Amino acid sequence: MKHKLKMTVREAWARLLYHTGLHILVNRLMPRRLTILTSHCVAHESNAFLPPDMKIEASRLKQLLAWFGRHYDWVSVGDGWNRLQEGAGRSMVVLSMDDGYHDNLEALLPILKDHDATATIYLESRPLSGQSLNWTHKFFWLLARISHRELVERYVAISQDEVACQRLQTVLGEEGRLTYTLKKVLKYEADQVDVDSTLTAIFVEHGGDEPALCQGLYLSWSDALALKEAGVELGGHTIHHYVLSGLDAEGQQLEVGRGREQLEERLGPLESFAYPFGRMWDWNRDSQEAVRSAGFVTATTTHAGTNTSSTDPTRLARWMIEDSTPMHLLACEACGGFELLRKFGLDLSE
Repeated sequence: MKHKLKMTVREAWARLLYHTGLHILVNRLMPRRLTILTSHCVAHESNAFLPPDMKIEASRLKQLLAWFGRHYDWVSVGDGWNRLQEGAGRSMVVLSMDDGYHDNLEALLPILKDHDATATIYLESRPLSGQSLNWTHKFFWLLARISHRELVERYVAISQDEVACQRLQTVLGEEGRLTYTLKKVLKYEADQVDVDSTLTAIFVEHGGDEPALCQGLYLSWSDALALKEAGVELGGHTIHHYVLSGLDAEGQQLEVGRGREQLEERLGPLESFAYPFGRMWDWNRDSQEAVRSAGFVTATTTHAGTNTSSTDPTRLARWMIEDSTPMHLLACEACGGFELLRKFGLDLSE
């Protein structure tokens, strides 16, 4: 009941500011902010099998770019953070994309140019060579071809991870978002080496070609360079896109630090980093230390919020966006509307 009331007040406050234009006044009254919006893809033929919450339609993205461009400066994460420290100018908005998908060049870049905007794209280093990708893509690819039950039954027949197999079978009988729940079990409760090998075996059984899928889905090194030359900021996103909190400190240092080295060998200096998956349980203090040791200036999460000059640069907030993300909530966050209420003791954060 308390949560429902909180969400009702949150909606009412955001709609009031957005629809009355009061967001303009609040924006002027509040300290300068850096609001970071994030997704993975612009909907494109190359990413058709990925779930809707990972992408945004071009028409919707154009609406967001046009609206925010009238009230804020479009910047990259690195440039925006530096401007915050300088303390002058308008508040800013960033569009970021995670993982480094091919549509970022073919579909996103022309839209950015049309709206005089830029972006920050966070890259995993391994897929850029066009040979291998994270197991989640094989998972989504398979679910575009077979049922959840077929996938689980075959997984159980192949996997050596008895605990994960039992959990997957239990989850099949539960109600709710089955794709999300199965992914959550594989992500947090299963041995990651076993997950990769098991899904790869099923993927191959159904005619999957990993290099072909990787090359069709991800940017290449030359694609990434083309984005950089067009003024898009490139950032780090580890080598393999593992859940960092599931690794020891040494493993995290390798994923973050070596991942940066591999990217910089081909793409030049990088300042910005994004934690894979990005929720508070997906990274920890060792992750933050790995970011600092690697030489990154900023690191972004996937928890909603806005950022000021006093925000810890290794835990910057970002808003995940998709087609259904309400404009009034984004506008309220960007203008400092939710932060204004926090000053009066009312926290309406996610």
